[in-house]
Amino acid sequence: MNDPIKLIKRLYEVDNHRDSKEDNAISVTTLIGDLYKAKLSLRKSPRDQSLIDFKFKRSSTLGTAFHEYAEKYLRDDNIVQEVYREKQIEISGIVYTISGCCDLLQQQDDGTWDIMDWKTFYGRERKSDALAKDAMQMSLYRWLLQDEYDINDRGWVLAISQSNNFQEAYPVNLSDLDTVQDYIDNKIFAIEENDKVDCFNVKYPPCNYCSFICEHRK
Repeated sequence: MNDPIKLIKRLYEVDNHRDSKEDNAISVTTLIGDLYKAKLSLRKSPRDQSLIDFKFKRSSTLGTAFHEYAEKYLRDDNIVQEVYREKQIEISGIVYTISGCCDLLQQQDDGTWDIMDWKTFYGRERKSDALAKDAMQMSLYRWLLQDEYDINDRGWVLAISQSNNFQEAYPVNLSDLDTVQDYIDNKIFAIEENDKVDCFNVKYPPCNYCSFICEHRK
């Protein structure tokens, strides 16, 4: 089998998660995130871009640049990058579109595919709670791609630390398709039922989604 860590070492040191134009569309990255962001995404609520503080965009900006670098240098017959797909599901009589863009698929000698996801982060190792979220994200990608690719039950998180050049390939177990379907059903129900944001008990205040003047803005 190919060594996933070699994919990292082949780099010198675009994350293009497209948005669907369908009604009631939600991306995989939004589906695994905060409820209030997902609900705004479903309703396509306008955002005041002028309120976005650069420090909240730093990681996504660096991540996008890294993905573009990866795309440039990882060109091989057995590698497929940035695979975007959409799938529609009906929940409680409403049709939702789930969209997602898988970072990387690598074909193995037996013809199956390993799904991989680039992650940039701070620190010396990818924490277990982050890896669990990564695993569900890739499980959702596999759910989107199941009709086209025979994807293995194990995925890989290809992690690069922005703070100290740490790099590692973490194996993660992907959820089966029934578990993923239950996750989607339950998460969309929770999103639709959510009607508030607890601004003071989240890691980053959601100021770019809000026009209210509070002490976060001081």
